[in-house]
Amino acid sequence: MNNISKNIDYRPDIDGLRGIAVIAVILNHLNPKILPSGYLGVDIFFVISGFVITSSLKKRQFENFKDFITGFYGRRIKRLFPALIFFVFISSLLIMMVVHDPRIYLKTGISSLFGLSNFYLILQSTNYFALETLLNPFTHTWSLAVEEQFYFIYPLIIWLSGFAKNLKNSTKYLTRTLLCLSFISFISFIYFYRTNLTLGYFLMPTRFWEMSTGGLLFLSTLRNNYFIKTISQINPILPLLLIFGILFLPTNLGILGTPLIIIFSSTLILSLKKSTLTFKLLTNKNTLIIGLMSYSLYL
Repeated sequence: MNNISKNIDYRPDIDGLRGIAVIAVILNHLNPKILPSGYLGVDIFFVISGFVITSSLKKRQFENFKDFITGFYGRRIKRLFPALIFFVFISSLLIMMVVHDPRIYLKTGISSLFGLSNFYLILQSTNYFALETLLNPFTHTWSLAVEEQFYFIYPLIIWLSGFAKNLKNSTKYLTRTLLCLSFISFISFIYFYRTNLTLGYFLMPTRFWEMSTGGLLFLSTLRNNYFIKTISQINPILPLLLIFGILFLPTNLGILGTPLIIIFSSTLILSLKKSTLTFKLLTNKNTLIIGLMSYSLYL
């Protein structure tokens, strides 16, 4: 934590938001009746992921594509895989001790190590909201698979736009590309969420818009236009309260709750200022500790 805080660009409020998101997910898994839409904390993670990745790439200098891509994946592997491997190994041992036929569970766990657990769950026609889904201790790794698949596409978009090399107009090109892809992804999400919930929920293409929204958020901060000025004037307590309200929506309103949680999370990130009570709440010592441990807690 101390090492992170030395970075002048570090935003502790985003770690605080991670803390709120992971608490929402945990409460939902413990008892969905407590926080019916607490699973939407994962969608908050997606926005944060896109924001932080884009921000970190902007601050780095790359000599060539090899330097860029190896550095990118090296950091992702170092951050994600040690904890994931430990979790899958220990959980698999425990499952084999207590479950008579653990094959589906173990295959889900193994597929998560390759960033493919969402595809395996789709092949099993898994309904995320079904009671039996809660019995699979690896179901939640679907979101890690979605992120890992996003990581295969996003760096290429970043590089081809010229953003990684700080080329002229690269921010404009990247913004337009992400807006176009986000629109297609969002339409796909709406379509599949209505016609095939399993595909709409688990596929990376139907979730791309959530992570790219985070990227667009960061890009918007590079241009101090009227939109950003307007959003920054909003009292951040308002989007935070709206986020809490959405988490209490019934599960069957997920098609509405998902876009709303993305909108209000984005608004919160853009409107947060150090002088506000909301910033102080999110950077509270306990909230920060939970936020910094959010990945491990999620696993």
